[in-house]
Amino acid sequence: MKLTVLGVRGSIPVSGKEYNEFGGATSCILVETAGQAVFLDAGSGMLKAPRTEDKKVSVLLTHTHADHIIGLGLSPVLLSRHDVDIYAKTRDGLNPYEQIKRFMSPPLWPAPVEVYPANVNFHEFGDSLELGDFEITTMESNHPGGSLVIKLKCEGKTIVYATDYEHTDEKNDELAAFSKDADLLFYDGQYTDDEYEKMKGFGHSTVREGMKVFQKSRARRLLFVHHDPRHDDEKLREMEKNCGDKNASFARERMLIEV
Repeated sequence: MKLTVLGVRGSIPVSGKEYNEFGGATSCILVETAGQAVFLDAGSGMLKAPRTEDKKVSVLLTHTHADHIIGLGLSPVLLSRHDVDIYAKTRDGLNPYEQIKRFMSPPLWPAPVEVYPANVNFHEFGDSLELGDFEITTMESNHPGGSLVIKLKCEGKTIVYATDYEHTDEKNDELAAFSKDADLLFYDGQYTDDEYEKMKGFGHSTVREGMKVFQKSRARRLLFVHHDPRHDDEKLREMEKNCGDKNASFARERMLIEV
């Protein structure tokens, strides 16, 4: 699998020279094999997606908070004439199509999804899914309104994407078991320990808690994501030093990863 990190910022996009190293686009990771392109979330980072017309395209949404779907509106994925499968979980009585329709319609957005060139198909995201080369399983995260942790397996390799996740001892045990021996774990490290004390219940975690999950899961590599929009490059480098493990670091936009 080849991964392209398109966006790792949380909550809202940011811009400016002070964000050049880690990036300012919101959540989007592209996972590719020879014949498939799977997007994990559709934040503003999706605008930078490479052309994928020659591949089967799927979009797996952890949830439909605005920062995780805002990239759909102008993404090359929907502006190209090919089939796109979007997977999300029914929330608050709204199925995946109804959630996207609510966002991508007037007065919030001028163009409903039906007018885009792509042929978009919506699917309910269950506990498991066979998607071409990928075997996909999910677990419920701990986040206001609900969110999913997504695990992808392909050709003996495993990736776990755990953004928008707030730790508890019980939930950490569940996530560590879910991520056991993963080749790559993405983990929500939005807050410092001090910030978290003021932000409990907001649905995000810390470097300290991420390292606990990483060590218990015995995953091979850890990348922290969902960087707080108030954290510039200097702050993120400072937080990264607290990892204390050569196999743990903060994700940066434009990273290319072979798994």
